Amino acid sequence: MTITLQLVLLIFTLFLIYAAVFGFSNKRPNKRPPGPFAWPYFGNVRLLRGLSGKLGGQHEALYHLSKQYKSSLISLRFGNRDTIVVSGIKAINQVLNGEEYDGRPWNYFIQMRNMGKKRGLTMNDGEVWRDIRSWFVRSMRSIGFARREMVDSIKEELREVLDKIKLDSNVRSMKPLIVPAIINILWNFAAGQRLSEDKLKSLIELMDKRAKSLDMMGGILSAFPWIRFIAPEWSGYNVLVAINNEFKALIMETIEEHKKNYVPGSETDLIDMFLNEMYSGKGPQAGYDDDQLVMILVDILLAGLNITATTLDFLFLNMVINQDAQKLLHEEIDQTIGMDKSPDFNDQSRMPYTESVILESQRLAPVVPVIGPRRVLRDTCLEGYDLPKDSILVMNLRSIHVDPELYPEPYEFKPERFIRDGHRICDKNLFFFGKGKRQCPGLSLAKSAVFLLFTGIMQHYELKPVPGKPAPTLQYNPGMTMSPKPYEVLVVPRDTTS
Repeated sequence: MTITLQLVLLIFTLFLIYAAVFGFSNKRPNKRPPGPFAWPYFGNVRLLRGLSGKLGGQHEALYHLSKQYKSSLISLRFGNRDTIVVSGIKAINQVLNGEEYDGRPWNYFIQMRNMGKKRGLTMNDGEVWRDIRSWFVRSMRSIGFARREMVDSIKEELREVLDKIKLDSNVRSMKPLIVPAIINILWNFAAGQRLSEDKLKSLIELMDKRAKSLDMMGGILSAFPWIRFIAPEWSGYNVLVAINNEFKALIMETIEEHKKNYVPGSETDLIDMFLNEMYSGKGPQAGYDDDQLVMILVDILLAGLNITATTLDFLFLNMVINQDAQKLLHEEIDQTIGMDKSPDFNDQSRMPYTESVILESQRLAPVVPVIGPRRVLRDTCLEGYDLPKDSILVMNLRSIHVDPELYPEPYEFKPERFIRDGHRICDKNLFFFGKGKRQCPGLSLAKSAVFLLFTGIMQHYELKPVPGKPAPTLQYNPGMTMSPKPYEVLVVPRDTTS
């Protein structure tokens, strides 16, 4: 009997066992969220993939299903596990503000993302996580986070970016300019220095390969983790393990350098602060070990590359698409800052249109339109549905961002929707960095970097469609996070003398 035939028979046998144990019925317990029929073993994977391709992304598919079932909660199955999709401002707010939803699942996808360790700031929970998160916030403040030192670090990277554009201010992609700046800002806080060009290039390439591998194969391995034993190469498991090992080795190289040079009482960066806690504080028994530090640094880098840099990439694309908005932006920059000084974070409160452009771009093109996952910590009830302990939830922010009752003409780019009587209004329906106890601890750094880099570049340059090519449109690369499809712009130095 051939290996292929054996594999087919094995899968068919497992399918029959599943059907016998769980049955083919689509009946759900009372007071459980509605949802489509879930096939044995495969659940709703094929349905969601087909809708995502047809509608332009998973967030659109989930929004479509929530409207189809006329429910703020729907249930989908991936493999043999149900996931509850939460939509609408009311239900999502309840989840983000409720302590009973603060847990994280520990499925195989998250294990791969976390290199097999329940560590870090993002995909972790429990008492150790709460303590580590509190330590992180205190430590970042002590090394200049949310203070003048942070702004100065961002301004230094802005100068580097402007120098690079000056050397080649013609047709170009914006992302290769932004990603190194964001990584260096983060690495300066983490390790007290900018990365060398070679190390920076290696790190960016490695993170890009890791993200693509997780996007392509992470969902399959999460739904069917056993497949790694049958087809480790085809499933992408071997590639992910190799990339994770390479990524960890690169980070550990910097940690080991810090250990060699560490002097107690002279901590100047996040790694030093962690080593102080490891050697003289609560120690490894409380979770302060090498694996914890590696995952904290991974979480920081992923947030910078996946969130902050991509937010800026969408902003520049929206400026190319919306030339009238770009003109109004330039007028506000000229009136508020002028051309002789670089923008400062204190300028933000005096620039309502610039703030509104940033908000509108994030609303229309959110980098993370589906947030989570969350694990329910105790039996609870949400929107009239029973959620047993350990239920898994994700929240579809798209259902808020394109709600016509909250945002008339939701698919139009209209920054003025956030301005009243010359002031930017506070919109409590937008929370791109989360809220509650799981709000992003690097919120201040991310918002400062986006404002200063975006305003600093737009202060000196116009972004225009490339002559002779089709005008760019707001198209996405769907995945765990959304990013614009590759685009080029004509970068033109601004002439403010006319």
